[in-house]
Amino acid sequence: DRDMLREVIEEAKLANIRVIARLDFSIANQDVFNEREEWFFFDQMGIPVEKNAANGERFYRTRLLEGYRNESVAFKVLHEVFSNYELDGVHLNSPGFQVKQFTEETREKHGIPKDPEEQKQWRKEHLALQMDEYRSIIHSYRPNALFMAEINSPETPTWGEASGFDHELLAGSYTNLLSTAGEPTVDEIYKMRWWSALSADWSHASKSKQSGLPVTNLKIGYKKAKLSLKPIGDYKLNCYQSFAHNAGIKAPSYGLMGNMPDSRSTHMISEPFQFMERCEAYMTGSERIANIALVWPGRNANGIQASAYRAEMLGLYRALAKNHALFEIILAHRLNHDLTGKYNTLIVPSAHIFMKEQIESLRTFVESGGHLILFDAFPGIPLTEEWLGFLGLEQGGAPFNCAYAVSGSSSPTDQPEVIMLKVDLRQVIPPEGTEILYYNSPSTGLGNWVPEAFPVLKKGDIPVLFTMDNSPGRISYFAGSFGKMMWSNDLPDYRHILEQLVFNGLNQDRIIETDAPETVNITAYRTGNKTVIHLVNGTGTRPLDEPIPVGPIHISLTEKNASRARWFAPGKDTVELVMQPDRKHDALVVTIHSLCEYGIVVLE
Repeated sequence: DRDMLREVIEEAKLANIRVIARLDFSIANQDVFNEREEWFFFDQMGIPVEKNAANGERFYRTRLLEGYRNESVAFKVLHEVFSNYELDGVHLNSPGFQVKQFTEETREKHGIPKDPEEQKQWRKEHLALQMDEYRSIIHSYRPNALFMAEINSPETPTWGEASGFDHELLAGSYTNLLSTAGEPTVDEIYKMRWWSALSADWSHASKSKQSGLPVTNLKIGYKKAKLSLKPIGDYKLNCYQSFAHNAGIKAPSYGLMGNMPDSRSTHMISEPFQFMERCEAYMTGSERIANIALVWPGRNANGIQASAYRAEMLGLYRALAKNHALFEIILAHRLNHDLTGKYNTLIVPSAHIFMKEQIESLRTFVESGGHLILFDAFPGIPLTEEWLGFLGLEQGGAPFNCAYAVSGSSSPTDQPEVIMLKVDLRQVIPPEGTEILYYNSPSTGLGNWVPEAFPVLKKGDIPVLFTMDNSPGRISYFAGSFGKMMWSNDLPDYRHILEQLVFNGLNQDRIIETDAPETVNITAYRTGNKTVIHLVNGTGTRPLDEPIPVGPIHISLTEKNASRARWFAPGKDTVELVMQPDRKHDALVVTIHSLCEYGIVVLE
């Protein structure tokens, strides 16, 4: 005789709390299973797939193609919920497919194509259509209601491939893309700090005109620990990464705050939200400042799954972040327009992620003065005639593996004389006049040497890294997986080479020069007439207990018109910063005396 849910929602509204319904149509209980078995997913042995609940109740996984997720139940529930309660949105748990293979009966019933690639695309489109129907019902009651669901980040591409997620299609279905960062393996927690930053950047690349700011689902933590038991500093670090990359956060509390086993959790959650509210004017309506684009594999990967590029892309992303490059991610199949007006450098992981018309866009970019840096992942796949003609290369012999590369310069340079490779390389013949930075070394790199027996590394005759002037532009080429090499072995020499390629390729100055350590992540935005620079401090243990304060940090900017600079940091008063002209480099220098967890510089 009482609708307690309605009372709770009404009280929440009086307290200015917005209420979002978390719904899950991916499972149903024993009663539903007994009544409609055809709605449920069975494994290859014909056994229904269960999901255990904490209270011991048995739940069974449902099939996305059948009634429980559609007209029979899900649509009716959405109508009932929004016609009876004043809700501000829906968070959908576990969308997508639980199965990649279908029986002949299911294929015929739903018109599923047999061809694997066509079937893969069908799954993505079908899921997006279903989400469109959910959104249509929700917005028929509340046009401004939030609608999001938990989907993968680039950290977990196999999850996305298995579930039929296509972020661009879903960006038209959801009001906000909710990408989950992170469940990296234990060793990867130590390889990179910036999982939430990566999720935010990738979601921005996938956005549509119908989607708002992306949201990061903060599951990241040491050995997948629940939020209340994660290291406090590590959790806040990931919150601030999301803010610095223009994304919101979903902070799972897994229950009422009063029930949290760790009393620090309340402060851990509230501090980032308080700072976001305080600095909202500087964190919304922002345009990313980035003259470098990291091109991410997408739909046109020529049959190569996105997961195959995972290590390559993680290595490139981490290196650019450590070098404080101002860059953003763009998707390969969106390269159908002139990019020169926005970027001066494109970093591409593979020649095989483009269609013919996109190769023409790259040619236009270079011919208009841009710098293309091509890393040739999958050297075993022949380059197309379009690529060979564009690059001016001749295909050599079969791919080969070498342990070392030797500098092509006969005089001292800033580049290391020898680098370790141990990756497959493509044999190509560059045109005359090419600047060869490194040749292969025929030394095998095998065996257990003592210093006296270590062979002299000889310079071979196969170029593995070189640059070609294509006036007014330039092309730099490495004959293998440079990012994968960096991800496997985070050697400073690799990052130094990448830095030299990026920033010396066309003698382009950095937008920002800084002496901040590589454990500080830096992004920059324009908001109206203001320039906003975010600094996130990841200096310290892994996982992070408390960040080690760093400073002073000097930031030199090509932005010279500012008359005022202020510093905002969580839990600290606003500070006026001193600006000094750097006449030697025609720039403006701002000094931050100490960076603890996170802060933003606002220039106006």
